[in-house]
Amino acid sequence: MADKRQGLITSAGKTVPLKEINVSVSINGFVADIQSTSHYVNDEVSPIEAIFVFPVDDQSAMYKFEVDIDGRHLLAECHEKGQAREIYDDAVSKGITSLLLEEDESSGDIYRCKLGNLQPKGEAKVSMGFVTELDIEPDGKVKFTLPTILNPRYSPNIGSLKLVEVAGCVAPNNIPYRVSFRLTIRGSQRIKGVQGKYIKVDVEYDEDRKEAKVSLDDEFKFDHDLCVLMEYDDSSVPQIILEKGNPDSEELLRQDVLMVNFVLTTPIDIPKTSPGEFIFIIDRSGSMEGKKIQNAKEALLLFLKSIPIDSYFNVIGFGSGFESLFPYGSDKYNDENLTLALNLQRRISADLGGTEILSPLQYVYKQKLIDNFPRQLFLLTDGEVSNVSEVVKLAKANAQHTRVFTVGIGHGASTALVRGLAAAGKGKEVFVTDTERLQPKVISLLKCAMQPAATEVEMLWELPPSVTKIMIPQELPYVYFGERQIVFLLLSGTDKVDPTHTCSLTLKGKIISTQFEHKETFTFHVGKEHGTSFPIHRLAARAQIRQLQLNDAPKEQIMLVSKAANVISKHTAFVMVDTKEQAMSCCSKTVTIPHVTLYSNQYDILDSRSVRCSRSIQSALMNDSCATKSYAQYACADDLQMKKFCVPKSKASGNFLGKLYDGIRRHFRKDRQDKSQTMLQAGVDDAAYDYKVEESSPSQANYNDSILMEIIKLQKFQGLWDLSRELIDLLGAQADILKSHIPTQDDAVVATVHVIAWLRKHHLEKRSEWQMLEEKALDWLQRQDLHGCSVEELISNVTM
Repeated sequence: MADKRQGLITSAGKTVPLKEINVSVSINGFVADIQSTSHYVNDEVSPIEAIFVFPVDDQSAMYKFEVDIDGRHLLAECHEKGQAREIYDDAVSKGITSLLLEEDESSGDIYRCKLGNLQPKGEAKVSMGFVTELDIEPDGKVKFTLPTILNPRYSPNIGSLKLVEVAGCVAPNNIPYRVSFRLTIRGSQRIKGVQGKYIKVDVEYDEDRKEAKVSLDDEFKFDHDLCVLMEYDDSSVPQIILEKGNPDSEELLRQDVLMVNFVLTTPIDIPKTSPGEFIFIIDRSGSMEGKKIQNAKEALLLFLKSIPIDSYFNVIGFGSGFESLFPYGSDKYNDENLTLALNLQRRISADLGGTEILSPLQYVYKQKLIDNFPRQLFLLTDGEVSNVSEVVKLAKANAQHTRVFTVGIGHGASTALVRGLAAAGKGKEVFVTDTERLQPKVISLLKCAMQPAATEVEMLWELPPSVTKIMIPQELPYVYFGERQIVFLLLSGTDKVDPTHTCSLTLKGKIISTQFEHKETFTFHVGKEHGTSFPIHRLAARAQIRQLQLNDAPKEQIMLVSKAANVISKHTAFVMVDTKEQAMSCCSKTVTIPHVTLYSNQYDILDSRSVRCSRSIQSALMNDSCATKSYAQYACADDLQMKKFCVPKSKASGNFLGKLYDGIRRHFRKDRQDKSQTMLQAGVDDAAYDYKVEESSPSQANYNDSILMEIIKLQKFQGLWDLSRELIDLLGAQADILKSHIPTQDDAVVATVHVIAWLRKHHLEKRSEWQMLEEKALDWLQRQDLHGCSVEELISNVTM
């Protein structure tokens, strides 16, 4: 009879000892406290050492590590990492149960846990606690994500994937253990709604909707991160929390911590965009294959169309090597160069090998700066590299002249790389999963990048005289208008203050020659928090540790903060030894287990390439005839052994698919024209200009989105549209009827006005995605001869 056991098993054929995981999450406004308990049972006749790795967002603070064994509750302590490893190894060698939890050496968003010498038939419940800041989506929703996917990191040093202390791979439907998930949301604001992203959830609200309890409606499948979206009455309202310290604690946890979480409003007289140098670095490694590279291509299209006039730009693709569109650095943003870039954008694929991010960054930083054109660098990647620290340090060293903005693409993108690069480069980051709409997130990033840099920034505090403060982190945050800012204060003397005393925070600075000022007022009796987990204290400590690590502070200084807040860092680890347990003479064997974690089945192409950046590439692109030979690597796992095959890409196949797509598109256009002509002949005057599309199915919605992207592609670098046959087909209209709405013979004015009207009428709910393109178009229209009409009058005439 066939063996019906599934999932990961030991060398003796036994199922791994992980039986159950319970996850409990408490959210207060924009802060989440996560408690995770894993239940293990050793079914074998000898002790085992269980090892697992799991992802945690880089901005999270891991502060608790406990275990219950045979009725005894044991608490791990924070030690210097080397010392913690020695304690653990010594205990394991003596047959004593021990636990070790530490950050991975190469990435701050991966943790490794070892449970050593779990005795035969022994049970252990391992509990971990960590707290994290929550991201806000472009539509204002607050997003909680529990990472469940851990992608292998590509290691440039060895030219291949590094599986981070490999912990076994199992298919999502074969995971043998149970998972329970509970979420409680509370705060000062009314909760408008809660929804799962790619999951079904049950939600119960209290009477005034200030609290919600959420549970999973279906069994969770481990093929994506677990994500929940919350909508408050107004996510732009400041959140100010005073978390009281514990008088019985030592050092940092004894003092009060104030968190001020606010959105910086945009001054009216500050320009929305300004010319600069815009460099786009696209990850084309093998792990980007599929939806990831498609998202990267769409993001690049939006970037290219949104660049301000009179700017400079460049496009670089990287893998094992890299390719630059312009061989001698950035070139002028004009019609000819935009055509080059769009031809390249159309042909981009995941065909450049491994993930060597460092080399293209070094290439960019060596290029001479262009006077009066601030450099903005955009990196689009799935973030699967092991040399995060080296890459981040390079961005930090060049932050005075180059801002770095990052887009993390796909489930399992390295938050350590994506967030770390943006922080080091004084930029911002966004994450886009394979199933999310990319456009609004890319545009939100662009709006930050287009803002001129703020200078002479200072933060002033008005607090009662008896209160002393230390700001965390001590360096001021980089200013972006319309974005959330978070500041922590370590306070002493608040018990002597009237809780209704008015305090304030004022952020001041200058944009070009314009002064700006933002002020927030608060009192100490609002949002006062008590409890044993101290989430605000932990977040403040984590923020300080991140800054110290970024600035290469002495190890002793980082360890001091880490131990004071009981938050582990790259220099510290949690370790626990069961000192009351009798040592076993037999040695343990090692097994590896998954922990709410699934390694991606993506891969990198492990070939080697050199930099290719010649004018011959550009000529080929202009002639629409560039055909680059490449090889794709197919990899599969068999008993965790990687087998590699190099398969030439079929050019004939690619041409066939391209022709098939073009044929389908022509069919849809012809179908729209035929319907318009039929309605026109039937006497419906506005039929040729009726843009109404009924959203009848997801496929119809996807088709409408593709039409939108096709129209965006046709916009010229100045912001205008030509009245081309292709545009007319996409609009489902006829040229003579389009011209009849506008008192001018300028075809470009006619086309541009009609496109703006079409966007407003049929994609108003997505305006944040095309608003920057519209602004370029409106700016161009205002400089044209409109025969005495205003731009808005022309648009109104069209939409009547």
